[in-house]
Amino acid sequence: MEPGHAQTTPSPGGRKLGLVLAWTISGAGVGIVLITFPFLVPAVRRFCLPFVPATDTQIRHVLSQVGGRAGKVVDLGSGDGRVVIAAAMQGHQAVGYELNPWLVLYSRWRAYRSGVYGSAKFYCKNLWKVQLYGYNNIIFFGVEQMVLVQL
Repeated sequence: MEPGHAQTTPSPGGRKLGLVLAWTISGAGVGIVLITFPFLVPAVRRFCLPFVPATDTQIRHVLSQVGGRAGKVVDLGSGDGRVVIAAAMQGHQAVGYELNPWLVLYSRWRAYRSGVYGSAKFYCKNLWKVQLYGYNNIIFFGVEQMVLVQL
């Protein structure tokens, strides 16, 4: 030991505090990654499918097209569920498919709060893998790169 330097040992309380802080910060970091992951993943796909809420005008237009038609309604890429909930409020059996699990949970909560939980259903599924038979009205807001038609 060098002269003039006292040997110190870490106190057990200080070590515990350091471990608690390390675990808290690590847990917060993991939580942030888990919450933001479903929102960031679409940006690295071949076709970026950003969540853009439907406007009231768009919802009115869709409902005017679906309004007089019978049968089930499906919204591919339902986002926060605005279109599905509005269709269910008009008396349709409506289903929404969304890839983001957080938006699916939020849509279900909104349907419950709107009183249409029984007629508005939401599922977390890739829109390219949805079986569309049984649906008479299909709603799809897509980006241009996804809906190019080859003649």
